[in-house]
Amino acid sequence: MYRVKTTYRNGTERPIIEHGPWHPARKEAEYWAETLRDFGYVVEIESQHGKIESKDDNADLAAALAGMA
Repeated sequence: MYRVKTTYRNGTERPIIEHGPWHPARKEAEYWAETLRDFGYVVEIESQHGKIESKDDNADLAAALAGMA
């Protein structure tokens, strides 16, 4: 089982983190992650066993900078 974790800002000090629904296949989670990235969201894919490396190499940097702002 896999899900997409989305991080975004809505004008508050702290970023908003949302966990999407569980998907039975990684391919399906990757599809939704890519779709959300196209809209400018910072996303990563998680499995029931922990975080999975995402294709976006700058995701950790973007999350850190969002937390500092």
